[in-house]
Amino acid sequence: MKTQKMIRSITCSLMSGLLLAACGGAAEDALAPAEEQVGTQQSPLCIDLSVSGLNAAGVSSYEGIAAGAGGWAVSTGANGVRTEFWVDGTLRSATEYLGTSGNWNFSAGGMGCGGHNLVVKAFPMIVDSGGNRTTCYDSPRSITVPFSQYCPPTTSLSCTRTSNFLVKCTGSVGQGTGSHTAYWQDSVLADTSPWFQGTLIQNFGCEARTAENKYMPLQSVTFNFKVQDSNGNWSNVSSRSYSCVSYL
Repeated sequence: MKTQKMIRSITCSLMSGLLLAACGGAAEDALAPAEEQVGTQQSPLCIDLSVSGLNAAGVSSYEGIAAGAGGWAVSTGANGVRTEFWVDGTLRSATEYLGTSGNWNFSAGGMGCGGHNLVVKAFPMIVDSGGNRTTCYDSPRSITVPFSQYCPPTTSLSCTRTSNFLVKCTGSVGQGTGSHTAYWQDSVLADTSPWFQGTLIQNFGCEARTAENKYMPLQSVTFNFKVQDSNGNWSNVSSRSYSCVSYL
């Protein structure tokens, strides 16, 4: 009888093990302690990546359109770069380039005359086999490139009567390039004289109304002024009109 009980006990133990295994269980010595957790490893991605080189070959602007070019390079581990182009503090465009080095190009319109600053910001980038892009904003590199948009010359004109017979006109010039050559023209009604070269100050004969000529008709005389700069560019035309009894 004892032998049958022993066999039954061994059989029950074997059956319990088989059922535990069939249900996905494991022996106690195969289970990890509760306090142990499966570790995870993150990809370093942007760690120790940088833009190793950034330069500008030049930037210029013509008729309101600025254009520039330069080169870039990234450190080992990166395989691309994102470039941002800021003009006078405003982001105008951004371009991504693949590889470890290459050239950047920039263009934008709407440049007003005068001086400007182009800031090129570059960020290392990682592109995986699936085409997913990671931009590393923690390690940028930037350069500032000043440039200017040519400004045509501008003029203004002031005239004052210096005597009963003379009007003195003084022209003022701004912007343009180099020296400026002054040109003058006068017109009475439909009679317009040709432009003639002069200086920034020009006297015109214009008789004023007096008691002696109070019965003579008045004429409206217009004095015109413009300049040409060293580049051959013309300014606007500035004008002033005076009433003359007799235009000399």
